[in-house]
Amino acid sequence: MTQPITTTGTQIYIRNTSGTDIELNGHESFSPPNGERNEKPRTTLADDDEVIALGIKRGGNGSLTIFHYEDDSNVRDPAQVELEAAYEDGQTRLITWVLPTGSYRQYTVYVKNFPFEDGNIDADYKATINLRSTGPVVKGTSFTPAP
Repeated sequence: MTQPITTTGTQIYIRNTSGTDIELNGHESFSPPNGERNEKPRTTLADDDEVIALGIKRGGNGSLTIFHYEDDSNVRDPAQVELEAAYEDGQTRLITWVLPTGSYRQYTVYVKNFPFEDGNIDADYKATINLRSTGPVVKGTSFTPAP
């Protein structure tokens, strides 16, 4: 019987501007960019049924939820620093999502925000970071982080 893929053991990497892949600590969830083609209406008054055409393939939007770590440079997660830098400079970064099975997906994304959330009693500060993909998904079976 086929078994579903468990999420335990999932890894997320962000590639910095120097080309080094940095593993993200404290990620709670990842929803990969969900590209969708636009629909272009082509129905005319002579048609009995709706006629559509699909537009270009788009990268789409996704999100990454993380736990915030202290801002102190000695304990701050370097991948979170890079995510925040990507938000600040408005440049794309490569995100690699490694499944526990060893297969992976890569997305070139813009980081659209870097918020703080969940400032409640008995809670940890989190962020749901919105991502915008700019191209196709690259799929593979054995990811080796770039040093």
